[in-house]
Amino acid sequence: MKQQSFGLPMLFLVGGGLFLGGYYFGLKEEGREVESTRTAEITDRPGDFARTIDPIDPSLQSPTQSVELEEAKRITEKGESLADLLYRAQAESSPIVRYASFAKALANLNENNLDEVLETFETMPFGFEHMQEYRMLLYAWGQFNPIGAIEYCKQRASGMGAGFATAGVLEGWASQDPLQAKEWVGNPENAGLDKIYNFGLVRGWASRDLQGASDYVFSLEGGKEVEKLVGILTQEINKQGFATATNWAESLTENKYKESAFSSLSKRHSRDNPEKMARWLESHAEEGYAVKAMDDLGRRWSETDPEAAIDYFADLPAGKSQEMGIKSVVGNWAKEDPLAAGEWLNNRESGPELDSALSVYASTVSRKDGAAAMEWAISISDEKLQESTMRKVGQEWYRQDKDGVEVWLPESGLSEGMQKVIRNPPKKNWWQSISER
Repeated sequence: MKQQSFGLPMLFLVGGGLFLGGYYFGLKEEGREVESTRTAEITDRPGDFARTIDPIDPSLQSPTQSVELEEAKRITEKGESLADLLYRAQAESSPIVRYASFAKALANLNENNLDEVLETFETMPFGFEHMQEYRMLLYAWGQFNPIGAIEYCKQRASGMGAGFATAGVLEGWASQDPLQAKEWVGNPENAGLDKIYNFGLVRGWASRDLQGASDYVFSLEGGKEVEKLVGILTQEINKQGFATATNWAESLTENKYKESAFSSLSKRHSRDNPEKMARWLESHAEEGYAVKAMDDLGRRWSETDPEAAIDYFADLPAGKSQEMGIKSVVGNWAKEDPLAAGEWLNNRESGPELDSALSVYASTVSRKDGAAAMEWAISISDEKLQESTMRKVGQEWYRQDKDGVEVWLPESGLSEGMQKVIRNPPKKNWWQSISER
């Protein structure tokens, strides 16, 4: 019999931006890949750090924000030198005033005032805390003197950090002269980092010449980075409207690129327009290229309406899309209302297609009630998934109730090795602790 568990609402936090920001300036950790699992969607878009800040529409701002925007306008109309303006902007506590002032100043960057602007940037570390300011600088500089900007990146950083900064220069360069930027990326001297450079190149190129950028991307040898470049193209095409973007995604002939395009659109629309995304994806539900998009849809839709989301996926044909969608919905639903999610699972027939959902439910519930979670883990039919879930749930339970687990383990039927692992749960790091709240 499956058990039900009580829980409290969880706080959802987004950390992908922090991860990419650290990598952008070379603050990488050994062995970590340059991508995000969630949340913040920039992890899927390594070249995105170089995009300039869009103008802020005053009609969409609160009264306080409107006052701040007026202050930014006042600052930029004083007739100050760019250096004075940038020094003043650095002292601003309001991010609205600060970034509006930087955007205003750097929109006028040219060879004549470059030196005084760079002098002000020397006072700001080339690190995450000033990522937005450097994004604007490198994009603007790349539009008129990209080689100089690239040399600057190499002077301020090294290795991967300089590579991602250079990709920001390339976005600005390609927005003006994509063919020259492409030629530079293709230079044999850039082999090794060219895959990183392509993110900036394609983003800038697509903003100017979408067809040319598309032709370039599809001429590249396939790989994970090319799939991500297809995601960048999809984001640009999406600006022409949902219908245009979906038609383009459907027209792709290679399933790995189709998968990237579908996933990109799902990430873009599933939270705010889940019903529209669901209607489009439904006719593709039995196709492998739609699985990631369905997973995205389930995670985002369940944040606002898990009941509607679970009903949608329950009605889909049995298969991987249904399995992953249900898993994603249950994962979020269990954080907010574990009783309702548990009741839904209890009313479904157990089997391999439900194992993923049972696993994520057990893992989530274990943070509040390890004993009940273990009952759910035991009900998983796939042996390997059951073992890994029981290990995770058992370790969480051990942290909460060591004595209770010690009573249960001898009668559990688990191997001595598994029992030893459960008795030695790893210490959680800071991010794991706050992400589970």
